[in-house]
This record gives sequence, C-alpha cells and structure tokens, in this order.
Amino acid sequence: MRTWNLSANAAFFGLQRDRYTEYHPAVSLEQKIARVARVPGITGIELKYPSDFEDVPRVQQLLSEHNLILSAVNVDTKDAAHYRYGALSAADPAARRHAIARLQAGMDVAAAMGVHLVTTCPLADGHEYPFQVDHLAAWSRMTESVHEVAAYRADVRFALEYQPHDMQARPMLANVGTLLHLLAQVNLPNVGATLDLGHAIAAGETPAESIALLAQANALFYVHSNDNTGDGGDWDMISGSVHFWQYLEALYTLDRMGYDGWIGADIKSPLMDAVDAFTANTTMLQRMMILLGRLDPQHMDALVQGQGNTPALFAYLMDHLVPDEASR
Repeated sequence: MRTWNLSANAAFFGLQRDRYTEYHPAVSLEQKIARVARVPGITGIELKYPSDFEDVPRVQQLLSEHNLILSAVNVDTKDAAHYRYGALSAADPAARRHAIARLQAGMDVAAAMGVHLVTTCPLADGHEYPFQVDHLAAWSRMTESVHEVAAYRADVRFALEYQPHDMQARPMLANVGTLLHLLAQVNLPNVGATLDLGHAIAAGETPAESIALLAQANALFYVHSNDNTGDGGDWDMISGSVHFWQYLEALYTLDRMGYDGWIGADIKSPLMDAVDAFTANTTMLQRMMILLGRLDPQHMDALVQGQGNTPALFAYLMDHLVPDEASR
C-alpha cells in the first residue's frame, strides 16, 4: 500500500464566511503559508491565481522558508467581476477571452514555479432556470475554450474539477460523467481531472467508481480530500468523518490504479482553527493509509473480486481495524 504526499489549499487558512456571517478574517499570504506549514504531515500547498501570485519571487521565497512544495496552481474562474454570466462557456466573447487568458497565465506561473499543473473548478459556468442558456452553444464554447487553454502549453497539465451544486444550481461540470464527456471532446493528453472526493459524494457517486472511470481515461491528475453529509451540500468536512468506508475504498482504489500524485485538502473550519482542522484531516488520511497497509493485498483483492462474500470482506477489515483481543 502506497502513501501519498499531502497538500493543503491555502484559501482555507484565511477568510471564511458564508451568506450569514464571517467566521475568520482575511490574513496575508505570508500568514496563510505559515499556518499551512504548522500542519503536521503536510508537505505541499495549493495557491490561487491570480491573488496569491502578485509577487512570484516572494512566493518562491516563502515556500522555501517554510519547506513547502507547490502542489498546484488553482486558477480562479468564478470571479463575478468578470464571469457573472459564465467563464469558459460564456456567450460574451470578452468574458470567455478573459477566462482563457487567465488560465493560460496561470499555466505560465505553474511552469515557472516548476509544478506544471493548474486546476480550476468552473463554477461560473452553468444555469439555474429553463431557457436561461443555449445549451448546444454553451457546450460548444466550453469545449473550444478548454481546448484552447490546454493547447497553449503541452508541458502543463490542465485539471478540471466538477461540482454538483455550487455556485450555479446546475453547474455544467456537475459529475464525473459530464467531465469525462468534455475530456473526450477536447481529446488532448494534458487535459484531465481534479477529483474532489467530497464533490463525488455530493453528486451521489461512489468515489472509488469515479476514480476507476477517470483512471480508465488516464485522466486523474489531482485529488482533493474532504467529506460531507451526503445531502448534496459541499460542506468540506474532515475526510472520513462521515463516509469512512467509502474513503477506505477510495484510497484502496487509488493504490490499485497506481495514482502517484498529490492528495490535497479543502476543509472548512468555521467553528475550528484551520490548523487544527487540517491536522485532523491529515491524521485521518494517514491512519486510513496505515490500516490499508496492514492488509494482505492479494487476499484483499480476492475478497473484492469475489461474489457474495461481503460479510467475509468486512470481517477481514474489522479484524485489522479492531482486533478481536481489543473488542473483548
């Protein structure tokens, strides 16, 4: 069983607010990076473009001082000042051109930083009402825009993240199926997926199956970890705190497919300190990796591939999670 390098999204270490109130104030980039560095087990950091990269040499210096590696450049394509009516699929050519140029600039920054991976969740692209958008035209524009972004630099991978319900009621990339359709239409090797395991759960998917589908397409570039209550909300809770067994299966499947990228984390902490919340998330992921590492891979694979033996499979898992002598 492999272990993965763990990263944290720095955005969750600063301002946190919702439509009701503000929970944590905005802080400087220096403070966010310093806070990420305090999380045990975190070796990587995900930063947002353009807001976190106003001074690239300064970013490089800060990461070096705190012994952090840039895991990905997260490009913001949801800014209402530019993308109120869409970004990559926008009917307005100016908005679409702005989104494409921003992503291409993010690719340049990623290459300069040596990470060669940009990710974006195109939350501005979607709809809420019937007849609000021309779906035929919108999907054509989305495909053309993603192709243009990816073709700009073959040496930088472009990962798209799907999200079932936010910011639009009906995002264009709402599930693994719509994302795979888009990737097939674009058909470039440097375009793939950021799989947010919480988004997969919110979309009603089995995360391990979503991993398998993306693996079959050679399209899994990056992973975000978090959990939620399964009611469709993107609550960004501590990984495995609700869907423990699904998380174990997801990590097991990542290992079997040979995923060797980062596992990042998006964890909201309105009622907690962000360092504490991310520490708990990291601990959960590490302990699940340890548990899976105790299993005999051949025996586990045989149990998974067998039929009608779910009781035996869970008995085997429980024997390693809670040994008999500890349960007496």
